[in-house]
Amino acid sequence: MEKEQRGTEYRRYIRSKAILRKKRISNSVYGLDWYKHDGQYSKGKIHCGCGLCKFGKRYGLPTTRDMREKLRERILLDDYKKTQ
Repeated sequence: MEKEQRGTEYRRYIRSKAILRKKRISNSVYGLDWYKHDGQYSKGKIHCGCGLCKFGKRYGLPTTRDMREKLRERILLDDYKKTQ
């Protein structure tokens, strides 16, 4: 089974969408353009790596997804105990 190839136009559209999103984030957070040329946004990562933004990772706190999974497991375990 062959995969359908995307055209160059589609890839350029997706790339420009990512560039605009990252540029908007850069302007709203920093108030200026992070890169000199727009094409650099498609390769770079626009996010903050400081301790305040990465608080949970820095101190080993669970993410919202982890807490949700634990809660779901607890609910399923409680349901299993009730049925027996």
